Amino acid sequence: MLIASAIISTSLFGGYIASLLLEIDPFQGMAMASGFGWYSLAGILMGDAYGPVYGGASFILELARELVALALIPMLVQRFPCTSIGYAGATAMDFTLPVIQSTGGIRCVPIAIVSGFILSLLVPVLMLFFVSLSGT
Repeated sequence: MLIASAIISTSLFGGYIASLLLEIDPFQGMAMASGFGWYSLAGILMGDAYGPVYGGASFILELARELVALALIPMLVQRFPCTSIGYAGATAMDFTLPVIQSTGGIRCVPIAIVSGFILSLLVPVLMLFFVSLSGT
C-alpha cells in the first residue's frame, strides 16, 4: 500500500511539474501522469479526451516507463526492492512480475501484486477524474 501511495503521489507531482514546464493545463498533465505504466488504456483514454497527439504521447510515455522498469529492476531489486517494484507501476502484477520474481525472489511477489493491483484499479478512475477537471 505504501509503494502504491508513493507512486501515485510522485507521479501526480511529476505530471503537475511537467504541465507547468510544457504550459498545458495542470489537470491535463496529471491525467497523463495517471497511467502508471498501463500504456494500452492510457493511450486510448487520453486520445479520446484530448486528441491523437496526446493519446500517442501518453502511449509512448507509459511504454517508456515499462521499458525503463524492465531495464532497472534487475539492477536495483537486490539493494532497493520496494523502489524497484515502484518503477513497474501498474505492470508490477502482470508484465514485469516475472522479472521482479526472478531477480528479487518470491518475497517480492506479494508486494508487487498488491501494488500493481491498487494502481491498476486507480488508473481509469484517476485519469477520468483529472480529464473531467481539465478545462479542455
